[in-house]
Amino acid sequence: MFSLGWMEISIILIITIIIVGPKEIPTVIKFIKSITSNLRKLSKEFNSTVDEITHIQEVKDIKKEILETKEAVLKEGKELDEFIEKNNHEIMKEKNDS
Repeated sequence: MFSLGWMEISIILIITIIIVGPKEIPTVIKFIKSITSNLRKLSKEFNSTVDEITHIQEVKDIKKEILETKEAVLKEGKELDEFIEKNNHEIMKEKNDS
């Protein structure tokens, strides 16, 4: 950002007193304070929204990984069932042949 030194602050105060007048300075200060307060609130809301969107995306990524893992486990389970069924048939066939 930028920084203000004493010289810049003095110039701003002098210009403000000349343009606004000494009686209206408290009103101007309150106005500026309300604007900065509103800007801070908007900034906090924006940051929280960005954090929420990031969190939602992370949850979606985790859900996708879980579904992929589930599909892999189901596929391996089917293969294992087929292997066991095949071996059971072979064992039963050998038992019947003997």
